[in-house]
Amino acid sequence: ETALMVEKIMRSIPSVANLTETFVTLANDVVCRAAFGRKYSGGGCGNFVVLLKQFVELFGEFPVGDFVPWLRWIDKVNGLEDKMQKVAKQFDAILELILEEHLDSLNTHGNRDKLDQVEKVKDFVDVLLEVQRDETVGFSIDRECIKALILDMFA
Repeated sequence: ETALMVEKIMRSIPSVANLTETFVTLANDVVCRAAFGRKYSGGGCGNFVVLLKQFVELFGEFPVGDFVPWLRWIDKVNGLEDKMQKVAKQFDAILELILEEHLDSLNTHGNRDKLDQVEKVKDFVDVLLEVQRDETVGFSIDRECIKALILDMFA
């Protein structure tokens, strides 16, 4: 990922490079590779990076109703609650898609012998799904917990 970033900066030498955007993309790509096994900055999976930016912007908002519960109506009037619900639904859809991709991959690779499984590099989602399937760990983890853990990596 670092080599790709350096190459991108080198290509933009005659002009001005937006290093802030470049480093944000690098950080997202690294986290996506660790969490999902691939990067999503290329616009795949419902434009994941754009959704992350909206998510971060909503973190900076001030939800009045969280601090003064009887003024919660203000969040509805100014549209903050609707924005939060929209982003949450989009994130849920993307994370469901990612989980389904990984489940399909695990089911496909699960039928091979142990040597083939060792060769496949596991990402964070793969590990969480294996913990979910493994009943000897002493606790259970459901899809919502897995999605929350993934989302925590970006928050």
